[in-house]
Amino acid sequence: MIVLFTDFGLKGPYMGQMRARIHELAPKETVVDLMTDAPAFNVGTSARLLAGLIDHMPKKAVFVCVVDPGVGSSRKPLCIRIKERWFVGPDNGLFQFVLKNEPDAVAYVIDWRPEHLSLSFHGRDLFGPVAAKLATEQEVAMTILPLDQLVILEEEQNHYAIAHIDDFGNCWVSIRDFEISKEATIVIKNHHFFYSAVFSDTEKGKPFWYINSSGFVEIAVNQGDAAGRFNLTIGDRVNFI
Repeated sequence: MIVLFTDFGLKGPYMGQMRARIHELAPKETVVDLMTDAPAFNVGTSARLLAGLIDHMPKKAVFVCVVDPGVGSSRKPLCIRIKERWFVGPDNGLFQFVLKNEPDAVAYVIDWRPEHLSLSFHGRDLFGPVAAKLATEQEVAMTILPLDQLVILEEEQNHYAIAHIDDFGNCWVSIRDFEISKEATIVIKNHHFFYSAVFSDTEKGKPFWYINSSGFVEIAVNQGDAAGRFNLTIGDRVNFI
């Protein structure tokens, strides 16, 4: 299985072009869109989101992960092997939390290049094809890169934030369940949110935070729109006390 995690969105040709290239090289592989709307250009928040979302994915999947505002620059293209999984994407900190507590992981710089490599679309021309080759056990030219040479998120990128807003207006926060106590108060834009286990434990119209089915903190209003009510947007910084 090839799993896609990107900030491309569904408008325009980008996802279709990348999926078509993958299908051309690995026509028998199942391709799953894990997320097409990761926080755009926001590597730090996307990195935290990616690390949590892979928990429910197959153990032998190949992940194509593209949140890559530095595409076309000197940043390295990577393959990372963690147990039976592969991760393919840019060396910009996107895999920082995936790699946490994985001392046996192995990172590689991708040396292989296609006949045509656009400056601005490595998802279609490089990362997608490499993932297809790995999924079908084809050789890919690559060089080992020590883990301590990988790019680390800069301080301003490494903070908690709203990472996703669903169609109900519920706001996923890049805080994992093991990082917070149920006694904590979530603070966003001077709004305070208190814990409740689930929607049915709260009164209609009441705001609260809970741990969602993917193990992330989520801000919600019972039968309401938390994002709209509190003017919350993706990338808003989040603290807890």
